[in-house]
Amino acid sequence: MKQLKPIDYKLLFELMKDSKRSDRQLAKVLHVSQPTITRRRAMLEKGFIDGYTAIPKWEKVGYELIVFTFVKHKIKYANPKVQEEAFRRVEEWMMNQPNVVLAIEGQGMGWDGVCISFHKNYSYFIEFIRKHDSELSDLLVESQSFVATINQANIRKPFHLKYLVKEK
Repeated sequence: MKQLKPIDYKLLFELMKDSKRSDRQLAKVLHVSQPTITRRRAMLEKGFIDGYTAIPKWEKVGYELIVFTFVKHKIKYANPKVQEEAFRRVEEWMMNQPNVVLAIEGQGMGWDGVCISFHKNYSYFIEFIRKHDSELSDLLVESQSFVATINQANIRKPFHLKYLVKEK
């Protein structure tokens, strides 16, 4: 794997702040030439950037809820071949849910994984969780959800990757 140079980290952080800027604008901010930025960006996009996306104002585009669904599953106790098939099935199911933005294995607080999903309203969430629990029931021991209403009054810090820039 290619090692990143200091300029690559600086460019990556600038893109996390605002990926809409042109290579010329980025070159000016980073005090390097525009061709250097173009070359370094292409390299980053090839191996270090998963994609560019807009972060909408969720409530303004029709989503009322963000939900964190925690799961405890039986998969970890299965033999490797059964595990592989079960994880493939879960991954396929999650990839087919357009409202799921992240599904990840982990550990802590007695849970084995979590998925983050957005829902237009509570009825859509109930429909989603019923489908989740019924279609994956043979793999699940338990699931619980933390449901939050998306509105400015509830948000203490809005989601954005630009905050990571300050951590360096």
